Amino acid sequence: RKVVSVMFADVSGFTAMSERLDPEEVHAIMDRAFEVILNEVHRYEGTINQFLGDGVMALFGAPVAHEDHAHRALSAALSIQAALKPLAEEVHRVHAVEFRMRMGINTGFVVIGAIGKDLRMDYTAVGDTTNLAARLLGIAAPGQIVVSRRTQHLRSGFFVFEDLGEFQLKGKADAVRAYALIREISGRTRLEVSR
Repeated sequence: RKVVSVMFADVSGFTAMSERLDPEEVHAIMDRAFEVILNEVHRYEGTINQFLGDGVMALFGAPVAHEDHAHRALSAALSIQAALKPLAEEVHRVHAVEFRMRMGINTGFVVIGAIGKDLRMDYTAVGDTTNLAARLLGIAAPGQIVVSRRTQHLRSGFFVFEDLGEFQLKGKADAVRAYALIREISGRTRLEVSR
C-alpha cells in the first residue's frame, strides 16, 4: 500500500484518425508518440506499467519511491505536451488530422503488486486512486491535462491550475472537483512556496 501519482494519457480522436489513415501510418505515428511519452516519463523517474493501444498508464512514486511524485507527474505531463508539438504539427501538415494527447492525473493510496506468476508478470496499481485518474482522463478536452483536487492541493504553489468545477463521475457518490494544469511556475523553492 503506497501513496503514488497515477497518470493516464491517450490520443483524443484516435478512432477518427484510425478511420482516415492507413494502419501503417497510424502505427508509425503512435510509435513516435510512445517514444516521446516513454522518454518524458522516464526522465522524471516514473514507470509506464500499461500500454493501452492509444495511450499509457504511468506511475510516479512506485516502484522507484519519491516524496515529490506529484510534482514529477505534473512536470512529465507538461513535458509530454511540449515534446509532442512537432509530431502534432507534422501529422496536421501531412494528413490534415488533429493529433492531441489528453491526460488525467490523481494522487492517493494504491495497492501495488505483481499480476501473474510466470514470465508475463505485470507490475500494477489498483484501487480508487487509479480509477479516478482514468475518469479524469475521460473529462479532459483534447490537449488538456486534468488533475484531482488532491494533486492540485499538493502542488498549488509550484504550478498554475484552472478550476474546472465539479463533475459527477461514474462510480463516485459525491461530485469530484477537477483542475486543468496550465504551466509550471519556474524557479520557486519550497521555502518560497511555504512562505
